[in-house]
Amino acid sequence: MRITIITLLLMACGATTTAQSTDPAAPAAPVTVASWNGGTISNLELDDNISTELTKLKAEFVGSTHEARQNGLDAMIGEKVLEAEVKKRGLDDIEALLKAEVSDKVAAPSEEEIASFYQVMARRMGGRSLDEVRPSIVTEIQRRGTAERFEAFMGEMRKAYKVEVSLPAPKMPRIPISADDDPFIGPEDAPITIIQFAEFQCPYCGRAKEIMDQVIEKYPGKIKMVHRDFPLSFHDRAIPAAVAANCANEQGQYWPMYDALMSNQRALTDADLLGHATKLKLDLDKWSTCLKDPAQVAEVQADFEDGSKAGVQGTPAFFINGIFLNGAVPLEQFTTIIDAELLELEG
Repeated sequence: MRITIITLLLMACGATTTAQSTDPAAPAAPVTVASWNGGTISNLELDDNISTELTKLKAEFVGSTHEARQNGLDAMIGEKVLEAEVKKRGLDDIEALLKAEVSDKVAAPSEEEIASFYQVMARRMGGRSLDEVRPSIVTEIQRRGTAERFEAFMGEMRKAYKVEVSLPAPKMPRIPISADDDPFIGPEDAPITIIQFAEFQCPYCGRAKEIMDQVIEKYPGKIKMVHRDFPLSFHDRAIPAAVAANCANEQGQYWPMYDALMSNQRALTDADLLGHATKLKLDLDKWSTCLKDPAQVAEVQADFEDGSKAGVQGTPAFFINGIFLNGAVPLEQFTTIIDAELLELEG
């Protein structure tokens, strides 16, 4: 199977094109953009009115531009290092190097691997037999094996050639957002405040909790993580679950309830919530009375409104010292921002 250097580099690090920053400065003086009998609107008034939306767009542009540069740099480094290795070994070209170090080292899949792959993917096979789909299964297993071997080989090459990357992290725009008086975990004066907007019926929030646990573990004493409620309209148990957690907070048991709800997102009926409260040994009379307090739903709604004003449209959403990060993203996206923040604050 012939795999080209371009194909492998794309598989390893994504798109390789780089984007040029084109963030024009706003005009120094106001310019009228609308008028009517008795009034006008200037560009500065307009931008001030949609400042949150503009900041989000700028953050997305800056982030995606930096990611493109990182991918492009990785691809260029890979090609340069491979060229150096070709010269060192006296080979004809990069393709010969990759054949020796990648393609030739990927063994043909065994019958056991093929059968196992078929069992895992059987639902996607449309009822076709193993014999019918065998060629495509073999191709897919070899493709995956080739990609894994290529990444491993590139890691070896980067280490052997002592590659160092000094691409500066971009200065990310910040969105002003309040932690309000919502529950938090970690030191109150931690250098990094992460405000999370999430809800308990959202499966992506459950996955994000695992990442947040890793973030807190990776930066002991440096993270203050605040949870604010953002119940989505199509999740009918999001508000009751949020109220149940906030009422547990009245008894100092917010985070145990939070963990229980995030770990059992399909168990959010009234009976389930009562079960969680019972296991936590809450004062059930006080907890039940709290559930009926209209102020609890109002507090959840206030969180939702604050999140909406800050540009949150779905869950989970995070603000890391005001830097917006959307969705259940990998740990690396958190660490990139946090490392840059700590470097600036502590350096």
